[in-house]
Amino acid sequence: MFLFEMAPLRQLLMSRWIAGVIFSGAMLTTFLLWISERHHAEALQAIQFKQSVDSAAEEIHQRLDAYRHILKGVEQLYTSSEHVSADEFKLYVDDFTERPGDASLSAIGFIKYIHLQQPQTFRDLDVPLDKLLQLGGQAFKGEELAPILYVEPRNDTNREVLLKNTFGDADIRSDLLLAGDDGRLVMSAHSMVDDLLPLQKHYVLHAPVYRGKLLDIPSHDRRRMLNGWVFLRFDVAALLREALSPIEQRHVHFDVFGSVAGKGQKPLYHSDAESQLHTLMAIYSVSHVLDINGQEWNLRARSTPGFEKNIDYSQANRIGVLGIFLSMLLGGIAYFAVMRSQTQQALEKFNQEFNTSEQRWMLALESTGDGLWDWYVPESRIVYSDRWKGMLGFLPHEFDHQPGSWHKRIHEDDYPAAMAMLQQVLDGERDHYAMEYRMACKDGSWKWIYDRGMVFKRDDEGKSLRVLGTLADISKIKQSEEAVWQYANVDTLTGLPNRRMFFDRLDQQLRLVKHNSHKVAIIFLDLDRFKEVNDSQGHDQGDLLLKQAGQRLTQCIDENGLVARLGGDEFVLMLTDAHAAYVEDIAQKVIDSLSTRFKLENTHAYVAASLGIAIFPDDASNKEDLMKRVDQAMYASKQKGGNCFTYFTPRMQEHAENRMLLSHDLHMAINGQQFFLEYQPVVNLQTSAVLKAEALIRWQHPVKGVIPPMEFISIAEDTLLIVPIGEWVFKTAIEQCRAWRETINPDFQVAINKSPVQFAAEYRRQQDWLKHILNGNNERNMVVVEITERLLLDANSQVSERLALYQQAGVQVALDDFGTGYSSLSYLKKFPIDYVKIDRSFVRELETSTEDEALCRAIIMMAHSLGMQVIAEGIESQRQLEILRDMGCDHGQGYYFSKPLQPDDFVTWLHQWQQHLVAQ
Repeated sequence: MFLFEMAPLRQLLMSRWIAGVIFSGAMLTTFLLWISERHHAEALQAIQFKQSVDSAAEEIHQRLDAYRHILKGVEQLYTSSEHVSADEFKLYVDDFTERPGDASLSAIGFIKYIHLQQPQTFRDLDVPLDKLLQLGGQAFKGEELAPILYVEPRNDTNREVLLKNTFGDADIRSDLLLAGDDGRLVMSAHSMVDDLLPLQKHYVLHAPVYRGKLLDIPSHDRRRMLNGWVFLRFDVAALLREALSPIEQRHVHFDVFGSVAGKGQKPLYHSDAESQLHTLMAIYSVSHVLDINGQEWNLRARSTPGFEKNIDYSQANRIGVLGIFLSMLLGGIAYFAVMRSQTQQALEKFNQEFNTSEQRWMLALESTGDGLWDWYVPESRIVYSDRWKGMLGFLPHEFDHQPGSWHKRIHEDDYPAAMAMLQQVLDGERDHYAMEYRMACKDGSWKWIYDRGMVFKRDDEGKSLRVLGTLADISKIKQSEEAVWQYANVDTLTGLPNRRMFFDRLDQQLRLVKHNSHKVAIIFLDLDRFKEVNDSQGHDQGDLLLKQAGQRLTQCIDENGLVARLGGDEFVLMLTDAHAAYVEDIAQKVIDSLSTRFKLENTHAYVAASLGIAIFPDDASNKEDLMKRVDQAMYASKQKGGNCFTYFTPRMQEHAENRMLLSHDLHMAINGQQFFLEYQPVVNLQTSAVLKAEALIRWQHPVKGVIPPMEFISIAEDTLLIVPIGEWVFKTAIEQCRAWRETINPDFQVAINKSPVQFAAEYRRQQDWLKHILNGNNERNMVVVEITERLLLDANSQVSERLALYQQAGVQVALDDFGTGYSSLSYLKKFPIDYVKIDRSFVRELETSTEDEALCRAIIMMAHSLGMQVIAEGIESQRQLEILRDMGCDHGQGYYFSKPLQPDDFVTWLHQWQQHLVAQ
């Protein structure tokens, strides 16, 4: 019955037109696969287009963020100093305005807020108010005005707006007051050059600057405390051109519009290549709304014909050609089978096999371009497609059918995992698998492949009898992934792990430590004197030194360590063996290795290293605290003079917290008038006359009492507060000296210590200070500036010019703590030095040490031979005084004569001293 009902179906299958059905079905399948692959190619191109537009939007944000950081730095310049001169302003912003490749930044400047009824708003002007009004060249209306005091660069356009009143433009005035009253950065679409440059569109970023900290000023009092605004003007079209030009080279067209209240959208930028656009509609387009400091910019992107022609249809075309060929082949085979009626049984078997799922599956796999393989497990035989063999460089007849010939070409690192997964398939534990591994090609090179397989047939016990699969070449994908990984995790200069990779590995180790109770040691180091190499030899030589340093550090560790470069001249070592002997051995190897000579291109250089060591979890419970601790330990090594290592101790944390609190209190101390000066007499050892005194600063802390200079001077130098403090010391000491010249002696001198950091101040400011204070010939030789040997070692042309300027103005120079540093005769001969001060460490042992006595005698003879006078510090006994006097020492100071005294006590002591001399 069943066979009888199947007969009509057999007859139908034997008819001639069945070949046409098969051919049509194959062609339809080919067409669908072709269409699907084309859509896939277009989808990939759409993703690339969207990524290009996202990159453009990110580039615009990054450039504007860079401008905000520049403006923040200029704002910090004002908040860190009571007054900023034009030359100081220019010196600071030149690095930004002269930066190559940034044509959009057109100006950085400072707008001064002046209220005619509030004198404190114009008291610190470099130009008198009436002269400022005259130079402005316009009538200022109302009681408030905001002239542009500084603007860089000084081109023709910027000179036109210099000293002009920005409050004359209502829109600009509204934006400035909004920024000042709200205490935030405001971006304005209006600028003072709109009329001067009508063909360009400029935007301006305004940031308020207050006389004091913003957090300490109530919101209703901000305008009264407003000092002015720092601003940055940029050409929006140029900025967008610089940001979008690299993306436009990928054949993407951009239009940018800005929203204007009440006026809709205003065009800001159009790509130049209008001729490359579609006459109708682009295939790809997208619109981004960018939030630019509270304003909306609409970024619209369109694809060009050049972009769209890059769509890769090659794979679709290959599928189409192959599908047509296979369709014709299948149609021909079907037609030939129908015609062979005398072999009906063989034809039915062929048709049955042809229509099985195996044949359809193999056909679909061949259309993807991957290599095919068919494994007959009981026979231990694998049939490979030509594509499979060609992928590895073999000709069709060059590869045998043994599974071992395939498996032995798998990379030894990937072999165990690959074989384990394949065995699971053979044992019936899995129906299919997919994995990546490396295979050796015929020429010996390695390729990354993606191997997929599935069980096609099993026996009654579930064991695999036949396995089918594909092999795809993914080497290019792996290379791209490796390049991205290298860029993200490896320092491009030294080839060492970078900050990101180091912290990733550190996170892994810290997690392991928490589970296995082991410890991790971190060694953080900074190269001492590297800046000198960079400045004197150039950055290319500095980079060469950093490469060699990275190589030496790598040689100092074994498999238990990792070396990374965090940036600049900072390196870090992570050791998974934290035993003290091992860590200290590594640290000493690092010190010894980095202290040996570095061979550069045409010269050589010497540096050293300051190392800090911290242990996890002994010194910290998390990554952030661990890095803070090791940084504090490194800083302690630097305090010791460098070229050593220091373990972190809890006292360092207390010291760091104390420094932070003192740094905060120093800001309050400047405004709170908490500093005062004491004066220590300097006695002429040959005549016993007192015509000099050294001014010494003291800090009367409201809670901690008197804080000695050694505890806060270094903090003031690190925070640059030493500049305003130093100015106060100079002014206060000179006013006191003027008073003593009138009451004590017309030739009285005061010695004032000057920090090397103060010499970093701008040259003109120093000149203005001299003109303001030393404004008469009768005040020459009133001041002695005491400097350290370190200043001479780091001296540049500006230091030499300032010392020469002191000499011209009648200001004498004393070299303090002589003998404790590294200065030589060449430095004493090179600079205009009037006094050499023998350090108290040599005077202290003068009575018992023949070496110190010989050294003091040599210093005195050397100074006298160079025309300099000698001052001995720390004289505490009559015997020390007599020895120094016999040596010919000119002056001396110390507790033998008097401790530092306040002005009234100093005068009282001086009278008693003079009476004592008369009595003798």
